[in-house]
Amino acid sequence: MEQELAKTNPAKELNDVQKLVVEKSDQLDIKEIDQILNILSERKKDLETKARISQNELLKEFLMKVAKKKREECKLLQSELSKIDDDYKKLIDLMEKEEENLSSKNDAIISNEKPVINKTTQPVSFNSISFGVCEHGITRENETNVDMNDLFEMRRKKMNFYFDDLEKCYLNYCKRDDFNLSTMNDRMDEFRKDLNQFTLYSQIRPLALLNYSKETPNIVSSIEFDKDTEFFAIAGVAKKIRIFDYAGVIKESLGNCYPINDIDCISKISCLNWNSYHKAMMATSDYEGNVIIWDAFLGQKLNFFQEHEKRCWSVDFNKIDSNIVASGSDDCTVKLWSTNMELSIATLNTTANICSVKFNPKNLYYLAFASADHSVYYYDLRTTKSPLLTYKGHNKAVSYVKFLNEKEIVSASTDSQIKLWTTEHSNCIRSYRGHLNDKNFVGLTTNDDFLACGSENNSLYVYYKGMEKQMLSYSFNVKSVSCQWIFEKEDVNDFCSAVCWRNSSNVIVAANSQGVIM
Repeated sequence: MEQELAKTNPAKELNDVQKLVVEKSDQLDIKEIDQILNILSERKKDLETKARISQNELLKEFLMKVAKKKREECKLLQSELSKIDDDYKKLIDLMEKEEENLSSKNDAIISNEKPVINKTTQPVSFNSISFGVCEHGITRENETNVDMNDLFEMRRKKMNFYFDDLEKCYLNYCKRDDFNLSTMNDRMDEFRKDLNQFTLYSQIRPLALLNYSKETPNIVSSIEFDKDTEFFAIAGVAKKIRIFDYAGVIKESLGNCYPINDIDCISKISCLNWNSYHKAMMATSDYEGNVIIWDAFLGQKLNFFQEHEKRCWSVDFNKIDSNIVASGSDDCTVKLWSTNMELSIATLNTTANICSVKFNPKNLYYLAFASADHSVYYYDLRTTKSPLLTYKGHNKAVSYVKFLNEKEIVSASTDSQIKLWTTEHSNCIRSYRGHLNDKNFVGLTTNDDFLACGSENNSLYVYYKGMEKQMLSYSFNVKSVSCQWIFEKEDVNDFCSAVCWRNSSNVIVAANSQGVIM
């Protein structure tokens, strides 16, 4: 067997041929040598031809794939151009009709070639987001008056600056319509809304300045407005809840406004939440695991719940049944409480720390909570054996969960991402990036189609739900503010720690780890 293998071994056969040529070379004449060379030359040509054929086949396959890819890109481009042309024609038709209506009333005429906005003597509101404090918001209520041309130019500049992102947003609508013909007529209207909303605000500017603790810097953990947005409360590691009158704060813009009530607490506060029905009722969670129900204006405890075994991070009132409260803790449980009972009425056991809990604002039984296992869980409290949906996609612990509306959820994580989800399926709709969040609780708040969060570069970030990039940002630079209690020493590790949007307004309240509230 070994002899047969040796006979068929190519290396041995080549060696034998070489030996034969050497041994017999002296016996070969010129003609015989030429014959041998011709045979080898032909064999060489055959091998080179086969090599070229193989190389050409590889090149052929590459060119075919490139051509296929480019044809698909061309087809997609043609499809996109067709939709753009359709939308453009519809828009021109609409503008012509509006022009006719305006002309019939002898008003300003809008060119159908270029959207020229005629100057007007009527002042219009200039949109910005106002900070304060808590007026961290988007526009001061004494808004600056600008004419329509200036407003249009500001929007145009912002559109051009974010052109690539807006283009991506528009083309995503086009792709969606390939699979859902019923939405084709809505594409232009939806993107018009996105374009309008994203360019609606051009800046964030402070309205007022407050502090959480005048003695020493203290992190603000939570900020919330009451049900009528007349008052807001701030709480944090100073073991104190401070209640402010919003209107009074606006009048005293440099921090000279005093709280209408100060409540001393037994532990550091992690979260607070106002009741949506009882104006004075507030719930807090703290570092000792306590859940406390307060009369915020009297500073009295109405209920005191002590079942959590570890730090409690979050508390939330049910918006439909205002007596129901949910809390989430490091003991890996979500507990439900009734303000009329001394003990918890239900417990959801999980396998990881709970960082945030939130009831669906329009449904009594639905609850979402954020977990340290990188996931968000959505439960029907009538069937708690398993969640309705589990949202996966974050790379680190999920620190906050909020509802934009009854069908849309946003979650924030220490992976520096905010994600948008729907209650209809578990796929991520959109991820928002721009802020920095690696280890701290930086806050998350929503208002209609907008959301805002803090950042570990000591800034506030505002996003529009239809765009992945931040719409606006604002740095907590208080050096230029003339205020005696501002702490002179700034830490490079300062971060925005809490944010809250004043409902149905352009005002955001935000605070940082120094206890500065703007």
